[in-house]
Amino acid sequence: MHTAFPFLLFAAASASYSGVATFNDYAAQTNTVCGPKVGVSGTFGAAAGDLSPDIWSGDKCSGSIDYSLCDGENPVSGYEGPSCPTTTCGQCWQVCNTGGYGGATVGGVGNCIIVDIIDACPSESAFNFCKTEVPADERCGSSSTNSLDIDQSAYQALTGTAWSSSSPNLLISINSASC
Repeated sequence: MHTAFPFLLFAAASASYSGVATFNDYAAQTNTVCGPKVGVSGTFGAAAGDLSPDIWSGDKCSGSIDYSLCDGENPVSGYEGPSCPTTTCGQCWQVCNTGGYGGATVGGVGNCIIVDIIDACPSESAFNFCKTEVPADERCGSSSTNSLDIDQSAYQALTGTAWSSSSPNLLISINSASC
């Protein structure tokens, strides 16, 4: 009798990663990498950072870092980011609130949602590398952090508070899930 084998399967299936969640208005976006979010009831749209070590699959988004595209600390209006592979499209992840980023106080610690990957968050996009006022590990596209840019509508489910531009980003745990 091999009692260790079933334990190994269980241990591998319960892998959990940590990361940072930022928030975006996907209802206002018409050009996501995977197209608009459709048909998966009860999930929220999200973009995976293309350098996120545990949640991104496929090649990183192609492009180059061109600081001439930055205007001070903000990305240039109308900048089109690099092209991204669609290999991560349709993956689902369970995301749980583990606290506010940088020690910020947030409600709902322990609340979990399911996100459906509908976009990519390219590290070489001016929308990310120009944000010099945002700590590197909090930017979508950071190479050291599993980053998910989640639809703003999910903030209420995760924290119990509606999202606003002054809402802190969240520390999260991330587990693979079914859509």
